[in-house]
Amino acid sequence: MKTVSKETLAQLPGQCIKDDDRFRFRCHPDIECFNRCCHNLNLFLYPYDVIQLKRSLAIDSEQFIDNYVDIVLREGNFFPDVLLRMSDDRKQACPFLADTGCQVYQHRPGTCRTFPVELGLQYGEPGTPPEILGFFRPPGFCQGGIGPDEWTLKAWEDDQDAGQHNKMTRRWAALKGLFSKDPWQGQGPDGPKGRMAFMATYNMDAFREFILSSSFLNRYKIKRDLLNRIREDDTSLLLFGMAWVKLFVWGIPSKKIRPR
Repeated sequence: MKTVSKETLAQLPGQCIKDDDRFRFRCHPDIECFNRCCHNLNLFLYPYDVIQLKRSLAIDSEQFIDNYVDIVLREGNFFPDVLLRMSDDRKQACPFLADTGCQVYQHRPGTCRTFPVELGLQYGEPGTPPEILGFFRPPGFCQGGIGPDEWTLKAWEDDQDAGQHNKMTRRWAALKGLFSKDPWQGQGPDGPKGRMAFMATYNMDAFREFILSSSFLNRYKIKRDLLNRIREDDTSLLLFGMAWVKLFVWGIPSKKIRPR
């Protein structure tokens, strides 16, 4: 989910969609381009996507990261991006694509749920919530817009069961925005703080082990009900991890984590 400024809004590709604006789309197996959009992708995975995909595959975070993603630090960025690794075949298909469609459909990433709409956040006055914008951007070969089905952003989000994904992605975008300036004090993202920040947001199983097995709970106080949730629930753990990164990297206090 990208941040959109008023100055660049008119320059972005695609039809800008707000509030009650409508677009037409429906993907189904009977159109010639079915599954074609699932090849040769730069598909960014956000932390909540990784939680859902590893759950679908019944593997842990470490296995998923090792086998299914590429970690890339783009020029000018201070936190790495996580991209789904395409298959090695000539068509570079998504690794979860079968002839019948998506094998992880119920746990598919948020970007796949909102396709062919790309979401962005436009910030206004300080302290006000950002406005959510959509950009209707089907690829040139896509025939999904031919049918009669019309959607608003909210109706499409509901139809694709994307609400929780979008909520978690907005939270991640707010945290990722803090990395617009270098916070590492010369150590870089591969230093101790960088590795901690990545673990706390993308490797839930390792982060849980860190909390429960290191001296963390001797140094920080966490409410019992929250501790019980993060023992079992990856989403609660991710939200805690985001708060921990803010505290650990920038010293931003959180009610969830109290030094002893």
